[in-house]
Amino acid sequence: MNFVVIGAGAVGMLTASLLKEAGCGVLLITRRREQAELINKQGITKDGKVHYIKASAEWDKIPANAYMLITVKYSHLPEIISALKRKSLDNPVVFMQNGMMHLEMLRNLPQKNIAAGIVEHGALKVSETEVRHTGRGIFKFALLRGDEERFLPLLKINGVKAEWHKDSDKMLLRKVLLNSMINPLTALLSVKNGELLSNPHAYELLKNVYTELYTGFPEIEKLLPFEQVTALCAATAENTSSMLADKLAGRQLELDTILLYIIRRSPYTLPILQTFYHLLKAAEKE
Repeated sequence: MNFVVIGAGAVGMLTASLLKEAGCGVLLITRRREQAELINKQGITKDGKVHYIKASAEWDKIPANAYMLITVKYSHLPEIISALKRKSLDNPVVFMQNGMMHLEMLRNLPQKNIAAGIVEHGALKVSETEVRHTGRGIFKFALLRGDEERFLPLLKINGVKAEWHKDSDKMLLRKVLLNSMINPLTALLSVKNGELLSNPHAYELLKNVYTELYTGFPEIEKLLPFEQVTALCAATAENTSSMLADKLAGRQLELDTILLYIIRRSPYTLPILQTFYHLLKAAEKE
């Protein structure tokens, strides 16, 4: 199987490395030519092992039979959407962003087969050519439009655990509800995931946010029981959430596609999450 991974951040480099390990053909598309040149010379180092993966900053050599995995962050999606509209590519496309705000951006794409993807692996970008696999997990996929059969081979990649979900909204909503609890709290408090359990004040905040989300999304009780939230925090205790990692690196936070989306979708006011949103937005502007 051939893949084109668009985006060479933590998730992109990890995904490309895992697919390469599985024996797949992989082309990694970077935003900057300099990073592509470094990867072509040095390969990608994942946990001490080097994977030689072809990288390019150009879209011209994308194989017609390749799956396109879009791993860039929400803030970089507009340029990817523009490129997909310009190029006469009919490849199956999988969007693997956090949050759900980006779904509206996909409606006018010319591609016929589009899926959503969730990455439940921990990944930390160490440098332009190195990524650390901080937690082994699973890839989840669901159809957004087109032919489901085009994407089912993604479930049969040797050594890469993956699931297919029939309801894309439920799959994505569960993840964004989870992210709306863990990400802003860890970013505001500058703590790792496990400290949301070990710090009694952080734990109280976590419970309060869950209770508030229940008022707007009562389905959370079945989609994401609180025990699953605490279990994930415990399993990823030493991990730095993606939002905290972005904050520490001075990058734009994924606040709109996670928090603002949930705030707008809820039929009721969510004052705690609104406060988190504006606190993080204010700090980001500074």
